[in-house]
Amino acid sequence: MPSSLKLLLILFLTTALLACSPSRSFTKQGKKLAAAGLHDEASLAFMQAVGHDRTNIDARVGLRLSGQQALNTYLDRFFRAHGQQQYKESVYAYRKADEFHRDVTAFNIDLEFPPYYEQNYEEDLVIYLEGLYVQGQSHLKAVRFREAETLFKEINTLQPGYKDVGNLKTMSKIIPAYEAGQRAFEAEQYRKAYQYFNDVFQLDPTYQDASALRRVSKERATLTIAVMPFENSLSYAYATNISSFVVSELSKANNEFLVIIDREHTDKIIKEQKFNLQFAGEAGTSIRVGELLGAKLILTGRLLDMYVANPKVQQKEKTGYESYTEKVFNAEKNRTENVTRYRKVMYTEFSGNSSVRMKIQYQLINAETGTVLLSDVFEEAERDEVTYISYDGNARNLFAGIWKSRNEIHTSDRVYQSFSEKRKVDELLSGKRDFRSMNNMLIELQVRISNKLTQQVVQYETQRGQ
Repeated sequence: MPSSLKLLLILFLTTALLACSPSRSFTKQGKKLAAAGLHDEASLAFMQAVGHDRTNIDARVGLRLSGQQALNTYLDRFFRAHGQQQYKESVYAYRKADEFHRDVTAFNIDLEFPPYYEQNYEEDLVIYLEGLYVQGQSHLKAVRFREAETLFKEINTLQPGYKDVGNLKTMSKIIPAYEAGQRAFEAEQYRKAYQYFNDVFQLDPTYQDASALRRVSKERATLTIAVMPFENSLSYAYATNISSFVVSELSKANNEFLVIIDREHTDKIIKEQKFNLQFAGEAGTSIRVGELLGAKLILTGRLLDMYVANPKVQQKEKTGYESYTEKVFNAEKNRTENVTRYRKVMYTEFSGNSSVRMKIQYQLINAETGTVLLSDVFEEAERDEVTYISYDGNARNLFAGIWKSRNEIHTSDRVYQSFSEKRKVDELLSGKRDFRSMNNMLIELQVRISNKLTQQVVQYETQRGQ
């Protein structure tokens, strides 16, 4: 026999043995359980055995014998419940027997399952479903919606499409949601009311006046916010426009209950009416602005402090070494070799930083009452640094080090040749040399402050009425 065929045969036999090993193990286990009269558990073991090896005759015979015994036990339970008119017990006993029968027959094992059992099951199922249906309707009338939903769900599982159970199950969800929405609406908790009416709308858009109440609740729950220009009495050459960033961040919040009034419209009204809406000003002014802009909330703020440290760079001359290769004749080996040597050099290290700090205060005011709803102070800082090396020679061969004299050798002279020291030098040679612009740093600060402010406003909106 050719060696290639021998190899294939060995692989086949090995695979077969590995497959049969667990099959024999489950067969042995099934026989022990069957001998103990535990045919349900024995059937499961035999199914595992046949699953691993469909040709296992002992497992198939064991599954047919124990499977029939287990099925008979299930059918006996069903028949007793049927005779005693215990309809729930009979329905679920039959379904258990039927499920077990289907599991066994999936392995092409035939079990005796007399057809009259199914006829008896159908009779009991009709009676049991009718009882559940009547009981569910009773729960609906008694406003016990959760209990009704549970029963209708069971009916739908046992027989999908039974009578109008699908509609009744939906009603068991619609009615409590609609009534909860009405209670929230009457309590002027319009955000919560909208959520309930929206649940109803999703289930049945035509249910009573849920659609109209949903729309009204949404309108009353929506907070229209006018963001006023932030006061800035500080004299800095750098421009700040915090209110624009606040508008941008609030718009990004994607909160359907927050509507930001158009900035151009806000500025136009303020100029036309010649308002001087100062931070912590009179409540009457806020109310008047709210009326003109159609805003429910007014957001005002002021810049309390701003510190700017422009870029400052210091330079320092440092000692170092530049490596080079020199050819040297090795008398012992009688050949010329390349030797690395180091010449003393000077290079320049530059370092510096810039920074900016900003502090603002804001208020969120109820435009209908002038009441301050939210107030806080935010402070943010941003810093930038540069550190790099400039060298006019061969930068790839530059090493850090110390020396006292360029022309004389001293015992304290050191070349820092380690990998980590060389990496530091290389990183500094390619280090960042340009500072971020101060305007970009200010933009970053204003974005972060606006983000924090937006989080508080969104949190206020989501928690109201809870």
